[in-house]
Amino acid sequence: MKLFKLFSFTGKVNKSTVPKQQFLAQKISRRYCFTAVSLFALQSMVALMGALDLVIPDLPSPIPFEFGRAIHLGLADLWPLIGTMGMVYFFITAELNREVYSPLLARWQYWIVIVFTLSIFGTLALKIGNGREFLEGMPIFYVGICLSLALASYNLIRTLLTDKRNITPAAGIMTVGMSFLLVLLLPNTITYSNPITDETTKFWIVHLWEEMAFELTSAGFIATFYVVSGLADRGKVEKWLYLEATLAVVGGLYGTGHHYYWIGFPAIWLVLGSLVSIVEVIPVGMLVQMTYKGLKSVKVRSNREKLTLWLLLSSVFYHITGASLLGLFITIPWVNLYMHGTYVTSGHAHLALFGSLGFTVLSGCYYVLSQGSEPSLKSYKGGVLAVLLLNGGLIVMSSALLVAGFMETYLWRILGMDFMQVRMLLNPYLIIRALGGAMFTLGDLLLAWGFYKTWKATKSQK
Repeated sequence: MKLFKLFSFTGKVNKSTVPKQQFLAQKISRRYCFTAVSLFALQSMVALMGALDLVIPDLPSPIPFEFGRAIHLGLADLWPLIGTMGMVYFFITAELNREVYSPLLARWQYWIVIVFTLSIFGTLALKIGNGREFLEGMPIFYVGICLSLALASYNLIRTLLTDKRNITPAAGIMTVGMSFLLVLLLPNTITYSNPITDETTKFWIVHLWEEMAFELTSAGFIATFYVVSGLADRGKVEKWLYLEATLAVVGGLYGTGHHYYWIGFPAIWLVLGSLVSIVEVIPVGMLVQMTYKGLKSVKVRSNREKLTLWLLLSSVFYHITGASLLGLFITIPWVNLYMHGTYVTSGHAHLALFGSLGFTVLSGCYYVLSQGSEPSLKSYKGGVLAVLLLNGGLIVMSSALLVAGFMETYLWRILGMDFMQVRMLLNPYLIIRALGGAMFTLGDLLLAWGFYKTWKATKSQK
């Protein structure tokens, strides 16, 4: 009951309004968001099959485990990317209260990113890949993703330049974030013979996409939503936004150093990687404080805004616990030396992905798809149930992985037990992880069904 009371504070009621009209770019953004949610549902099913394969190795499957895992990791990058594209188009037009430079480019960009995304997963399903973790599709397909990002960056920059005097911080930061997505992906379209160069550029996607580029686009969305919903006034939000953007860039660039510990970089990165990672905690703490004050002073009456907040607050929780605090702990060099590459890393990765990115993108996608509608009490409760199942499944999964990881670290890397013997001892925790994955998948499918009904109900209005 306490959870529900979070959205029942008495106080000043929100008087903010949404943009006076809907723009063509906002209509186009709906297809991005709906596609992203659909791919998210696919990812959870692929991940569940992979979790089952770990505990039932003889489980029949048309796709080998290594390629299923590659599809899962590829989806973890690309469904948030597609959702973010839609969110940025929607919220930039909301911020500027005018159309983007070229809705036609936004439409073409959608088809380009979809064709090349499906090409990546289709070829991986056919056992065609390059074995490069997180970027296991053929390099030519990532060139296509870059083309889509280049169109988005050009479109957004031209949109801002159309009326330079009325550029808002949120719109500017979202545009910078989209441009960083392009800049960081471009080097990964090239094949490197030097393993250090290869690993370095890979972490620009694994870490910098999540901790810098997506941080900027998400911050712009959060800022706009908080102003529209009345949770914070524009002045406070923009102060937070400037600090968030600065620390995301500085902390992201140097914090990536904790991935460089053991791949041939100078020892100075042991210091930079651990100390600068502390910086990434600061803006999240400020967001928590701003959210708490907003919920105390504003009564959120709209079920649409409440469900958006459920997803957004889930993101904030895991951003603090899984991404920031747990991430900070395992980046301590003498801790990382033993835990790197164990199930602890996997547990952190699940929490960090949904903390800094996953739930935020789902939150933004729901807000986009539900524009012009107000969910019924039944639909709202179904959405809340889906969010609770997602959270419960994620906590069970990650807790099981973390316990397995600590045992793996101690038994294998400290006591020196045989790897396969340790692996058999971890099997019960991997079974719990699979059960958590089943709960998460159920929540995912329930949420995706709710999003589908919302999309279908509002489609005729567009």
